[in-house]
Amino acid sequence: MADGDIGEIITEDGVSLKAIRRELHLSQAHLAQLLGFSVRAIQSCEQGWRRPGASLERGALLLLMASRNNQEIPNQRCWEITQCPPERREQCISYRTGQGHLCWFLNGTLCSNEKLPDWESKRPLCTKCRVFEMLLNPSEA
Repeated sequence: MADGDIGEIITEDGVSLKAIRRELHLSQAHLAQLLGFSVRAIQSCEQGWRRPGASLERGALLLLMASRNNQEIPNQRCWEITQCPPERREQCISYRTGQGHLCWFLNGTLCSNEKLPDWESKRPLCTKCRVFEMLLNPSEA
């Protein structure tokens, strides 16, 4: 799979662990070890027997973004990229902690003018966001 294939990574059903694992050249056992899950959990998700939970999806995406971006991730500032108004950014956890590259990962960000409590509510917004796309596809940024 070539870098930049968001459609193979993020599907309507969620995140494809198999696509991420293959791009990272990891075995199921190695991915499970890196993310702190059992091999059976990875296998079950890849076989379609169950959906990956939020922590598994986000952990796999973080590994993929780190691999694709090398040392460049900390330079991403979501509030600058999205031109977030100062009054909103001052209340946002990504801005207050200086983690603009982790806005998609952190709960409680204010991207939609409200604090979204969990990954399930954030995923539809994040996967269409320019910041997320830039992190997932740095060659297209």
